Amino acid sequence: MSAPARKIPIYLILIALVLMWLLPALSTFLVSFKSAQDFGTQKFYQLPTKVSFLENFRHVLRIYRLHEHFLNSLLYAVAGAGIAIVVSSLAGFSLVRLKPRFYFALFLIIYSGTLFPFQMYLIPVYKLFNNLGLYNTRSGLILIYAAICTPFALFVYRGFYTTIPKDVEDAAKIDGCGPLRSYFSIFLPQSLAPTAVVALFQMTWIWNDLLFGMVLSRTQNIRPIMVALASMSGYGGGNIPYIMTGVIFTSLPTILLFVALQRYFISGMKLSVSAQ
Repeated sequence: MSAPARKIPIYLILIALVLMWLLPALSTFLVSFKSAQDFGTQKFYQLPTKVSFLENFRHVLRIYRLHEHFLNSLLYAVAGAGIAIVVSSLAGFSLVRLKPRFYFALFLIIYSGTLFPFQMYLIPVYKLFNNLGLYNTRSGLILIYAAICTPFALFVYRGFYTTIPKDVEDAAKIDGCGPLRSYFSIFLPQSLAPTAVVALFQMTWIWNDLLFGMVLSRTQNIRPIMVALASMSGYGGGNIPYIMTGVIFTSLPTILLFVALQRYFISGMKLSVSAQ
C-alpha cells in the first residue's frame, strides 16, 4: 500500500472529528434562523420555512437588552485584561531581571492563584466587596477579573522574559539605561507575542465568565452578558430560537479576537511555555 493510501483512514477519522465538532455550531446557526413556530413543529435538522434571524435578533435586543450587557462585558474584558497585562509584565520583568529576595517563592505564591477552584473565593470576596462598597459595581468586577487573570499572565511573561539574552540588558546598562528604561525600551517592545496570548486567553475568559458576574452583581445595568444570556432561559426553557440568536451574538467578539491575534498566538505560546 502506498504512503498516500495509508493516510486515508487518518483523514477519514479527522474529517469525522471535524464534523462532530461542527455539529453543535451548525445546529445553533440553523435554530437561530427559525421562528418559534418552526422550531416547535420541525426536526432540529430541517430548514426553516422562512428566515427569522433578523426578527429574532430584534426581539433579543428589545426584550433582553443584550447590547447593554454586551457593553458591560466589553468594558470588563478590556479593563480587566489590560490591568493584568500591565501588572504582570512589570512583575515578570522584576522577577526575571531584578530578582528581589525570595523571587521564586513570590512567583509561586502568585501563580498558586491558578491552582484553586474559583468557588473557594466566592464567600471571602463577597464579604470583602460588601465591606468596601464594591459589590454590584463595575469597578469591583474589573478588580476581581484583573486579580484572577494576573497569575496566568505572570506565568506567560516570566517565561518569555527568560528568553531575552542577558547580553542585551548588559549592553543597555552600558548605554546608561536603568531598569525602568530597559523595560520600556527593550522588554516591552518585544512582548507583542506573549501579550497577544494573554489578551486572547484572559479576555475570552472574562467574556465567558458566569460565576463572578452572577454572584458579585445584582442589577441589570452592571451584570455581564453571560448572566443576561443565562437569564434568557427563564421558566420552562425560554424561547430557543431567541437563545440561539443570543448565543451567536455573544460569540462574535471572541471569534473576531482570535482571528485578529492568531498570527501572534502560536509563536507566543511556544516562547512562553518552552522557557518554563
